[in-house]
Amino acid sequence: MRIYVDDGSTNIKLAWKDNGEVKTFISPNSFKPEWSLNLFSDQISANYEIEGEKFSFDPGSVDAVVTTETRYQYSLVNTVAIHHALLQSGIKPQDIDVVVTLPLSEYLDSDFQPKTENITRKKNSVKRTVSLQGNKSGFSIGKVSVLPESIPAGFNVLTGLEDDDSLLIVDLGGTTLDVSHVRSKMSGITNTWCDPKIGVSIITNDIKNVLASYTRISSLQADKMIINRDENGWLEHRLPDAEMRTQVINAIEAKKKLLVNRVLNVIDRFNGYTHIMCVGGGAKLIAEDIQKNTNIPAARFYTSDNPQFDLVLGMLEMKEGSSNG
Repeated sequence: MRIYVDDGSTNIKLAWKDNGEVKTFISPNSFKPEWSLNLFSDQISANYEIEGEKFSFDPGSVDAVVTTETRYQYSLVNTVAIHHALLQSGIKPQDIDVVVTLPLSEYLDSDFQPKTENITRKKNSVKRTVSLQGNKSGFSIGKVSVLPESIPAGFNVLTGLEDDDSLLIVDLGGTTLDVSHVRSKMSGITNTWCDPKIGVSIITNDIKNVLASYTRISSLQADKMIINRDENGWLEHRLPDAEMRTQVINAIEAKKKLLVNRVLNVIDRFNGYTHIMCVGGGAKLIAEDIQKNTNIPAARFYTSDNPQFDLVLGMLEMKEGSSNG
């Protein structure tokens, strides 16, 4: 069985085929460096061990391991996060092959050629054995393939473009911004740019700083505040103090403007594209401003209803083709 894995810093996204049907699953990253107590025996344990170190999934832990750094891609907790997502997905534990990703800055060198040492390092990292509270996780990973981030997300759009057209793929994740200028039919890559310091974590970290004098929160909890920033009832429940809510909302808006400006500065490096696609967990934060500032017609501007899955679904479609349209 082959599983496609977009192992981003904020969430692990999975896609696979089950009797011809494409299925997806998303699992947030929030792992602390110790085991947790499980009082409910009917729940799946989330205590893991890898190379002598112990981790557990804890969505509320303020001591969760930082994953918003490029080195996370090769870390022990990255491997644990992949196994955790597999175990939570409902897929029967078995021998599997996986296709994973690397940010463009890690995948390509300055000549737009694959960095074989990084790709090999990623493969070896993903193949490490993970134990689930003393027992093997049940998933044994065999062959590991590595694809660059962002580019596969545009597969469906690119196959339908005219020969002289090209697509600018803007992939904003929790940690990195990957931008790729790809020619129609995926016939070639004109240009790429990756900035490992531009990501939604710009907003996430500021929320945590604003609340530091009031309470400590995890990165996962801060991400949820971004997602639910327009839901007054949700925010009131999470932050009963009105002044704190105002400070958080103001911080989100201020850092969102900063994030948009940095993304637009990167896009200014590119020219000659005819279409744009925004993907990744931060796509909805920046898409409207990108379309406005690039003057790309709405018919040539693409964002999906759930842009977090664009990359992993594109990976599957490139390799196998989608049977669900």
